[in-house]
Amino acid sequence: MKILILNSDIGYGGAEKNMAFVANELAKKGHEITFLTYRINNCLQELHPAVIHKHIQLETKGGNPFSMVRSILKLRGYIKKEKFDVALAFLSPSQFRLVLACKGLETKSVVSQRGDPYVPATGGKAKVSKKINEVVFELADAFVFQTEGARNYYPAKVQSKGVIIANPIKPLVRTKEKTEEEYRIVTVSRLDIIQKRQDLLIDAFNKFQHQYPQYTLELYGDGQDEDVIRKLASKNKNIKLMGKTSEVAAAIQTASMFVLTSDFEGIPNALLEAMSIGLPCISTKCSPGGAELLIEHEKNGLLVDCGNAEQLVAAMKRIADDKKFANCLAENAMQVNTIYSVDCIADLWDQTLVGAK
Repeated sequence: MKILILNSDIGYGGAEKNMAFVANELAKKGHEITFLTYRINNCLQELHPAVIHKHIQLETKGGNPFSMVRSILKLRGYIKKEKFDVALAFLSPSQFRLVLACKGLETKSVVSQRGDPYVPATGGKAKVSKKINEVVFELADAFVFQTEGARNYYPAKVQSKGVIIANPIKPLVRTKEKTEEEYRIVTVSRLDIIQKRQDLLIDAFNKFQHQYPQYTLELYGDGQDEDVIRKLASKNKNIKLMGKTSEVAAAIQTASMFVLTSDFEGIPNALLEAMSIGLPCISTKCSPGGAELLIEHEKNGLLVDCGNAEQLVAAMKRIADDKKFANCLAENAMQVNTIYSVDCIADLWDQTLVGAK
């Protein structure tokens, strides 16, 4: 089958990472895959040798509506010429262009919702843009969602044509085992208070540490709110901003627990990785349900309400106080390596795209 995957570029982001995964795994299964970029001619993900990366400069970011129309028409001409069976897009700018470009052609359009559709747009222009994107999104031929909650946001006609496919996990590999208690609490995320809520984590840790002064909190990542978060952390010498790391396993493998405090996520990749390596994990019940998909409360992790520092402190204390319970959570967490294995998730994508045609 001939499949087109469309995005503005192939950057470092989580969506691009998963698009590369889909492209690579489908190529391994013998499909003819073209990954088309239309704004920036880059490739910051590793692509299988059989995947064709083609760049057509359709537009630049921030172009006017007329340039967008021209780019949709050019994209339509390319799709019609190449006679793709199915075309796939993950992010709203590309979904908008792809769905309209495929209308009336034999090529079936498939769109994947990657974020949280419940997050409201702020500002008049953003609200209009969100509504237009949603209307066009619903015109696609098939839909992929990461969670049941995300699918439930849309009308019944979309839900009936939608499937749920989680992110795959490529298990992190331990390079050493924990030989003694290190009293480290870790988190890995973009430094973004609005979404990731590092302010909540710091508040909860400060309260937790009154009773457990031996613990440290390590925040891995960078982002636009680093200065604000650094100021919040400055009053406690046991809170450390570790910066961004490409060696996540080495950084977190011997920690006492992993904590995610986001208000909204798709599938939290950092949580998935921490579970895969066998850490006791705590997460907020972030919208639209990604953490609740991964964690069965008190079996393979602990769930707390979003924004609730007291629940977060109680969960941290429970893991700190009961090592047998913590070890049980950690051992059960590693089952994500089987449930969300590369082979299982790749098969679901194969079935979905073949079925769309």
